[in-house]
Amino acid sequence: MLRLPARTQSPKPLAATLIDTIQYIKQNMTRQILTLALLLTFYYSFGQTTTINLSQVKTVSQAEAFIDKNPKAEGKLFTIESSIDTSEITVPLYHKKIGFSFKIDNYNFKVLQVDSTLSFRVSYIYLNGEQLSKAQIDSLRQEIITKYKSGVKFFELAQQYNMDGNITGDTRWFSENMMVKEFETAVRQHKKGDIFTVDTPSQNWYHVVLKTFDDTYIKKLTILRTKSSSQH
Repeated sequence: MLRLPARTQSPKPLAATLIDTIQYIKQNMTRQILTLALLLTFYYSFGQTTTINLSQVKTVSQAEAFIDKNPKAEGKLFTIESSIDTSEITVPLYHKKIGFSFKIDNYNFKVLQVDSTLSFRVSYIYLNGEQLSKAQIDSLRQEIITKYKSGVKFFELAQQYNMDGNITGDTRWFSENMMVKEFETAVRQHKKGDIFTVDTPSQNWYHVVLKTFDDTYIKKLTILRTKSSSQH
């Protein structure tokens, strides 16, 4: 609120008083305009700085630093995987490149990292060589394969014969070097729908394996989410 000059003991002529009052008002208005301009400049610069910083975030480590330095941005890193996250929103993202940005509601998203890994998926029945002789194992495996080929579902056979507690026998997706060499090599050599045996004598592990999926590249995206600059 603007205030008029205080009166002195010897009043000035009316004209002089009016001139002083006008000058005082001008000075205060100028001061208020400058203050407002500085505030606008500050907020505008803050918004610009946030946007520029975000555009410079190109790696996961840079994103982590950005999140620490800008708590108001509500930054968060998360991942999505093509073998798991298959919604209408996520599927198109697996075809995008690093740096791709998009917006949902009041949040901005930026793809920072794309990993693509050759992966495999099978179902199996494990027979423990420490509890069964090799002759027993071979007999059981032939029995399992015969039943499967006659129409018995593999997961039913897994429930009956599997000795490691996995009642479905499904490995889910696994990437290179996650399984023992003998197992992965055998899986690579077969196509979807093949049923075959795998021996790992050094571990006393013996398997009947059904290849349930074609080999495929699984994509994993690391994404940065931040609140829109206009919101913070």
